[in-house]
Amino acid sequence: MKILVLGMGLMGPAVAKDCAEDPKTVKVTGCDIDDTKLKAAKKYVGNKKFDTKKVDITSHEQLVAAMKGYDVVVNSTAAKFSMNVLRAAMAAQANLVDLAGGGYPQEGDIYKEVEKAGITAIPGCGVDPGLIDLLCGQAMEHMDEVDEVNFACGGLPKDPQPPLDYKIVFGGTRMPIRPGKVPMIVDGKLQEMDRYSEVEGIFVNQYPEMEAFIDGFPSSLLKLCQEKKVKNFRGKTIRYSGFVDKLMFLLDLGVISSKPVTYQGREIVPVDLFHEIIYPIIKFDEAAGDRDITVLQVSASGKSKGIDIAVNYEMLDEYDEKAGVTSMAKTTGFTAAIIARILARGAVKKKGIQWPVRVIKGDLFEELLSSLRARGVEVTETITKTRSV
Repeated sequence: MKILVLGMGLMGPAVAKDCAEDPKTVKVTGCDIDDTKLKAAKKYVGNKKFDTKKVDITSHEQLVAAMKGYDVVVNSTAAKFSMNVLRAAMAAQANLVDLAGGGYPQEGDIYKEVEKAGITAIPGCGVDPGLIDLLCGQAMEHMDEVDEVNFACGGLPKDPQPPLDYKIVFGGTRMPIRPGKVPMIVDGKLQEMDRYSEVEGIFVNQYPEMEAFIDGFPSSLLKLCQEKKVKNFRGKTIRYSGFVDKLMFLLDLGVISSKPVTYQGREIVPVDLFHEIIYPIIKFDEAAGDRDITVLQVSASGKSKGIDIAVNYEMLDEYDEKAGVTSMAKTTGFTAAIIARILARGAVKKKGIQWPVRVIKGDLFEELLSSLRARGVEVTETITKTRSV
């Protein structure tokens, strides 16, 4: 297998290292525009099968040239580049796995275009979207009728510090602040719900109290829940307790508003200034001792052959001190790396855009979980059946 990894930030090197360590992989190439990141990735991966290449992800010509000859391309850059990468993969005739899912539409002409190009593109192959969708989908496989599907997920600092008890553990320089509405399913109907609503307490081992709140975006999981006539569906993000109150306070003050204001004759966007100010405080810095955890909870309930059934999945993953790998890089990067190799060996036959919840099922789902377990990422499954006697 020959695998190309785009983006050598927080996720890409973990994907590249895991792929390079597979005996069936003959070549892995890491790409980025930043020479410093390429050099760091080379040292981190430390494998003779790994090399690097400087590529500008905004250049269609450079992307196509870089992708040619590879069995699969893994995009570990930001979601805003997803469509650029997808169109380059189509031109290069290279299969694609994308950690991000938010850059992909849920329907449209692009689906036919990718299928016609003869490649398979699997977006949303991280944790959320990704592992969350797969676990929810697997839970529903146990049921004839699905009443509820709920999930909550978050990447957090292991040692929370004020003012926000938060660090950017995925990548980029901006917090995921997105006030507004998001579609969920309420009493069998699609309904727009306010982000940061329905706050509930979450308790995880020895860690300080956390909270989960409505968050997310239109997804393939939501679409699947609609098809299965799920009565109630909620997707939530996890942060340390008090996060929503702090965010709402800033929002009420206009500090994180996206509406431009005039200051000393200049027009500025408050939230842009906020990101500039807050980034040095919430930047994830391993060298300075920052460590992270990833918390995931999935619950689904319904009926199977007339019997009440509940399926739950839980995961608490922590920074790997021995390997020097962040939890987010493990849970996100390893998931993408495993799916990439599944795709590269031809185990996914369908062409076009194929969301993981549609194709990583049955034996492939079990392979993914067992492979994650072998890498220290443990997901616990609990199935409870109740019947009247």
